[in-house]
Amino acid sequence: MLQHLSIKNYAIIDALEIDFHQGFSVVTGETGSGKSIILGALQLIMGHRADRKAVHPKAKKCVIEASFDIENYFLSDFFHQEDIDYEPSQTIVRREVYANGKSRAFINDCPVNLEQLREFSSEVVDIHSQHQSLLLHKSNYQLQLIDGLSQANTEGHRELILSYKKEYQNLKDVESELHALLSVGESSKSQLDYYSFLHSELESANLIAGEKESLQSTLKRAERKEEVLHTLQKIAFTLDNNHLQTPVNNQLQELAVDLQKISEVDETYSACAERLESVLIELLDLSKESELLLSKMEQEDGNTEAISHRLNLIHQLEQKHQVISLEALLDKQSELEDKLTKLSSVEGRISELEAERDKLRLQLSDTADTISLNRAKVSAEIETFLIETIQELGIKNGQFKVSIEPQAELNEWGKDRIRFLFSANRGMPLEEMSKVASGGETSRLMLAIKALLVKHLNLPCLILDEIDTGVSGEVAGKISKILLSMAREIQLIVISHLPQVAAKADHHYKVEKIDDLTATKTTICKLSKDQRLEEVAKMLSGETISTAALENAKALISNH
Repeated sequence: MLQHLSIKNYAIIDALEIDFHQGFSVVTGETGSGKSIILGALQLIMGHRADRKAVHPKAKKCVIEASFDIENYFLSDFFHQEDIDYEPSQTIVRREVYANGKSRAFINDCPVNLEQLREFSSEVVDIHSQHQSLLLHKSNYQLQLIDGLSQANTEGHRELILSYKKEYQNLKDVESELHALLSVGESSKSQLDYYSFLHSELESANLIAGEKESLQSTLKRAERKEEVLHTLQKIAFTLDNNHLQTPVNNQLQELAVDLQKISEVDETYSACAERLESVLIELLDLSKESELLLSKMEQEDGNTEAISHRLNLIHQLEQKHQVISLEALLDKQSELEDKLTKLSSVEGRISELEAERDKLRLQLSDTADTISLNRAKVSAEIETFLIETIQELGIKNGQFKVSIEPQAELNEWGKDRIRFLFSANRGMPLEEMSKVASGGETSRLMLAIKALLVKHLNLPCLILDEIDTGVSGEVAGKISKILLSMAREIQLIVISHLPQVAAKADHHYKVEKIDDLTATKTTICKLSKDQRLEEVAKMLSGETISTAALENAKALISNH
């Protein structure tokens, strides 16, 4: 249950602290006193979107904090799964909203995201606002109500719904891929022919990585072959030619011997000898290298025409595929291979997807049938309870029916179309609520539904915001009795303008707006016995409390 609520710097609230209790609590106050502001702050705890305008103009942030007793509601698995500290007797939820619009949320001082906050809060608090009554007309909301009761009455219904939704999403993914492939299939034949031609052309070229640079180098040597041969021959002839009387190498070797002889005279001569030895080694290596190059050059084909033709082919392919290198051309060839593989497998993939689609549809249809049976089981109970309740609430000839109509196409909820049919008058046909139910009738229907849910769902706290709007007199008294009955099963907090409801509550809170010289502030306080009597009397007669109003208030409270 909700134990405590703290609000700081939210809208016109500077600071507000309030304790709540088990049982039936009522919150009253004049229109515009700030009841909706307190409810809005609590909705931030529920994970609703934060608005920076909600932060007090003079503050940097607002802080909303609520504590809950969740010891008997089997929520430990949620805390363990989300790695949040579990404090069942006092779980503290905090939401901080900054003036720049950013916000943070915490559960037991552990940071959480809004999805985690919503998941937790949906298990501990249900806030019914006036806006939610309008949702009662929407088919998806009606369907969720049916499923909520089915989960309470039929073991495994929740898991069945979750499994169905997961498989339905799989079906949508398969159908989406299939649709895309079928669209591709129409043009894949011409694409396949075109890509096959391009790939065959590249494949027949037998391209080799690094080939272009090698060919260019070979072509340059071939074009200047005579010059290259002459130079290499000259090197060999000069360095090591036995036909010369004194080859360069021989002359340098003699000099090295002479330097070695005088190296003992001075260290400088020794250094010169060492340097000359290094030169001789390099020249010997150069001589051998030039001989190898000469031999290789003499063996090269030197067919410049064939080399030029090969380079022209590579250049033409590069231009055709709009690339600037042979490596990019090879990448293009690999890319074409991938496209050909994919296009060639389109038909096979289409067959696979069609088979998978048909299998999923069959499985989903079977699951949807079971879900429909579960829904049908609770529909009769819903109809009976709601008819009895709305008739008790003053709709004397009210009739209600849950229409479950199977549809040809599966949807994310199964194969059912759910409609709440209603008639307020004898002899009038049942029609969709949105077409025939007035605002007051819709509110009473929603109250009846909430009363039904309280009987079946293990929810710690229910907050009703002016669900009794538009009623008075005898009906107001009956509403208060229903609310009192609901409070035996759950912590019930009701925002109301009805004295009959306020009189039945176990705890009475009053919201007031206080104007001083500098600002307007909203406060809330729990009323004492005497204050409560005075407040109920005011609700009956206005600001001027008559003796009759006081006596009437005493009677209402004493009948609690």
